[in-house]
Amino acid sequence: MSTAQLMDIPEVSPLASREEYAAARQESWVGKSPRGFEVLTHDQGWEIMSSKEFDIGGGFGVVLDAVGLTSGPYREEWNKQIVCNEGDQRTKMRQPYMRLLKPQQVAKLQGDVRAIINGILDDIDDPTDVDFMSQIAWRLPTQLYCDLISAPREMAPWIGRVTESINPPLLTLDKDRLPESEAAYWEGLEFLEKHIDEKRAHLGDDFTSELIRCELEGLISHDEVKTVAMSLLIASMDNTLHQLGLTFGTLLEDHSRWEQVLAKPTAAPQAAEETYRLCPRFGVIARHASKDIEVNGFTVPADSWVWISTRSGGRDETKFEDPDNFRMGRPASRALMFGSSHYSCLGATLARLEITETMKIIAERFPDIHLKGDWRKVEGPLVTEVEHLRVSLV
Repeated sequence: MSTAQLMDIPEVSPLASREEYAAARQESWVGKSPRGFEVLTHDQGWEIMSSKEFDIGGGFGVVLDAVGLTSGPYREEWNKQIVCNEGDQRTKMRQPYMRLLKPQQVAKLQGDVRAIINGILDDIDDPTDVDFMSQIAWRLPTQLYCDLISAPREMAPWIGRVTESINPPLLTLDKDRLPESEAAYWEGLEFLEKHIDEKRAHLGDDFTSELIRCELEGLISHDEVKTVAMSLLIASMDNTLHQLGLTFGTLLEDHSRWEQVLAKPTAAPQAAEETYRLCPRFGVIARHASKDIEVNGFTVPADSWVWISTRSGGRDETKFEDPDNFRMGRPASRALMFGSSHYSCLGATLARLEITETMKIIAERFPDIHLKGDWRKVEGPLVTEVEHLRVSLV
């Protein structure tokens, strides 16, 4: 990128406000920040995510570096994970996920997901005062994870504690919690090693058995069975549960939005997509340029990081009419936060199922759900977390 081009690009903070993003978009589709280039518009973001010219530059490794996890056994374990790999190794590690989490397989889980949600709602003692995150959001993906690996649902609270300790400290760049993250990782790995060994004697229709079959077929190694199993433990819960909270917070903060869901419950998937656009769990998707790459008249210099802002792209006025408002019936668009192409989120279909079924069941059983006070979320450079969300179901 030329000096003249750099001078024409606005400075954008990774923690820019909605108004700051909007002002920057008026100047350019791309901004600059201390961490690299910030892509501000939807279509350019999608173009870069889908381009085979960009890579992930070690992927999640850039986050591990930022939090101070640069060496040692824990970093070596992370370096094996799919989020830190590219090329043939990444393709190989995607295969077990694609078997279990392909749309046809996920659709078969709808009945199980609905049963879990109904059971969670049945367990609520006081429907007038519900901590949505702890009493609903945390319980759904942890119980479903137990089903996916054929573990007893009674393990769900332990699973939740472990996964909450591993990934969130890294995604929020909380260096003080790094020892907690490492301890939980080894605890989770010890459980999975034992669980995998036990499953070898009686394979079933579950994720762990599918991993073992992949090993028997020569698709992945013995050690990679553990690595892929660990990646499901790490990634399948906290992102879904926070997006579930963000979705309901977004719908209930303006009750007219929830009324649109009630008016057409079958359109719950469409309503959920609107919340992903307005309030995504992942604020950015990262890409890396290993060489000079031309994009929309600009040259992204070699060895540059490009951060696709889902928070800005989701409110791009050149893509969405009246972008700051929730509106059912918009033309179909692709949620930026789930990524694209060979770096797409493999659990996106499952996460969507969990969120939309929760919306539909609560609309059926508790149409009068409303907030109790304000809800709070915390936006970091990478992700948004729900800090407080209390509701009354009646």
